[in-house]
Amino acid sequence: MMIRRGFILGAGAGLAAACAPAREPVVSATAAEAAYPPLGRLYGPDGRRVHATDDGRGDGAPVILIHGASGNVRDWTFDITRRLSTHRRVIAMDRPGFGYSEREGTEGAWRPEAQAAQLREAAREMGAERPVLVGHSWGASVALAWALDAPDDVSGVVSVSGVTMPWGGIAPIFDALGFGPLIAAAYNRRITRTAETGGVERFIARAFQPQDPPKGYLDYVGAPLALREKTLAANGQDLANTNRGVAALAARYGELKVPAEIMHGDADWLLDIEQHGVAFAAAAPNARLTPLPGIGHMAHHAREDVLSELIERVA
Repeated sequence: MMIRRGFILGAGAGLAAACAPAREPVVSATAAEAAYPPLGRLYGPDGRRVHATDDGRGDGAPVILIHGASGNVRDWTFDITRRLSTHRRVIAMDRPGFGYSEREGTEGAWRPEAQAAQLREAAREMGAERPVLVGHSWGASVALAWALDAPDDVSGVVSVSGVTMPWGGIAPIFDALGFGPLIAAAYNRRITRTAETGGVERFIARAFQPQDPPKGYLDYVGAPLALREKTLAANGQDLANTNRGVAALAARYGELKVPAEIMHGDADWLLDIEQHGVAFAAAAPNARLTPLPGIGHMAHHAREDVLSELIERVA
């Protein structure tokens, strides 16, 4: 999931909470990992290992699925990987620092380019040649960084409710003044407080609005994995630097050589379709927008038929 510009610009009230002493995660890593063990295997060298599931052996380009903020591969394996893998090889990857993928302790590990490079190493080890990259929300920036840095190794990109363009207004000023980390900390504390008061179900339901989460999704997706200390830290790094990271990517969109398909709901209250769909399609050559009337942020669950169609169009 991803935060909207309105949260970034209107988070002043949360800064006081962000400055408060850090609180312990709601659940221990041991408890979370016992309840939600790995679904796949680890690839890559120590310190940069990537957890990935690998399903199906269809012909043509494989599909690599990249989740958004606070997520993990379970968002995809709930039902999407099973349906796509009937005719294609489908790989879902935990982004570095999420699920069971490792994140380096280097300062720039949050950068979409750095995360893409780590996932690319794992893809090479898996023998996934010229994949179609599908990125949801924050994951779309990682998919686009991958395509920009290694265009000959990619068949194309599908952005699903993706964060693709930088925010305007005073967001760059907030970045320059260092408010980004404070706002991200406030966001993480909100997640933690919500979990402590039994509100994870409400939090996930809001992410799906105006649709409802699929039956069984809450129990399956492994929300406690997002509340581990290391994952809260990784999520905080990403959210604190989102505007800066996406601005650097957007400056390169004219170089995008591979086809890019965009599916974005016009009822997405987190990421506005005009900015992250229409504006992105205008900025990137070979990009095409498929607007989804009445669909919210979790468009890949609401319109799996469109997702499958766009993957085949790119492949």
